[in-house]
Amino acid sequence: MKLELFNTFRDTAQENGVIFYYTGAFSQNVVAAIGDSLKQRLDSVNTSSAARRKVFSTFVEMAQNILHYAPEIAENDGAGAPAKYGALAVGRNGDEKFFVVCGNPVRMEDVSRLHEKLEPLRQMSIDEIKTAYREQLRNEDHANDAVSKGAGLGFLTMARDATEPIEYSIAFASEADGGRADLYLRATI
Repeated sequence: MKLELFNTFRDTAQENGVIFYYTGAFSQNVVAAIGDSLKQRLDSVNTSSAARRKVFSTFVEMAQNILHYAPEIAENDGAGAPAKYGALAVGRNGDEKFFVVCGNPVRMEDVSRLHEKLEPLRQMSIDEIKTAYREQLRNEDHANDAVSKGAGLGFLTMARDATEPIEYSIAFASEADGGRADLYLRATI
């Protein structure tokens, strides 16, 4: 990366309130390491314990979604083992609200499933979200879900902690990119 591009990237992140950003390969070990870094960063900006818990919980759920939905992709040079890739950012809108944003590739066969889980959350009240969360906790069928492992509990957790409806976007990549899509999520805490 050219130095002037890095400077532009840094300035843009700062102007948009980004306090933490990671992009690259995701694994359980990476999530644990960047989670520790995020906790320290949240402490350094004097985050209340309630906000810190919700931001961290949302960060973990988004990281888990990357681990569950992102296809394994080989490095450009082909030297490394295939891995799941994504990007995650945490930021602050002024002094009041935080946002957690992620983006990652998803398999085309998962697009409708993601849409079916996310779109209803945008229409639900907080009471409806809490009720759906409790019902899903009692639902033992989610243990049989080979893709998401929690059958939507993570999305419900994010929606429960959010102060605004979860935003999402699914962008379809070109055929040259292997016929995949890119999922973007944003939760405001």
